[in-house]
Amino acid sequence: MEVNTMTYKAFLPAMIANNHGHLVSIASSAGLIGVNGLADYCASKFGAVGFAESVGLELLATGKDGIKTTIVCPYFINTGMFDGCQTKWPSLLPILNPDYVAKKIIHAVLTDQVYLLLPKSIYLIPTIQYRLFHPQICLYTVWITGHKYYLLTDCTKNRYQHKDNTCIVSIV
Repeated sequence: MEVNTMTYKAFLPAMIANNHGHLVSIASSAGLIGVNGLADYCASKFGAVGFAESVGLELLATGKDGIKTTIVCPYFINTGMFDGCQTKWPSLLPILNPDYVAKKIIHAVLTDQVYLLLPKSIYLIPTIQYRLFHPQICLYTVWITGHKYYLLTDCTKNRYQHKDNTCIVSIV
């Protein structure tokens, strides 16, 4: 979170003075939906998304319509941060190539796109989460399938494993 706020604080005053600029916040698809085993990471990304949305709305409300915002929420990017992660459905949720993501971000900035979710299948998350599934249904599905990590396999193996085979992340 500190990186996002520091960057905005550094560049926003000059942008406001000129009513011109473009703020890009790189968050994560984990900022759109909670993921079992990644509570701390999701919380920081939810914060990044909310912060960028709020700043964008504040700029519009104060008449600073020359300052644009783009909020980027990619799935996993092959940067080494998530080495060992595999998706359950690689054709639907592939591990993204950094060059591909960079090109998409540049295009989003040039077209004043407010949200960029990658891959495109991520655009379904808000609809599925808020309209079709109640969190209790998601938990029931986890219990039935035995999958502890939403859409992931072998991704949080270095995190603390509780005796009942659940993963405790944020509170350890």
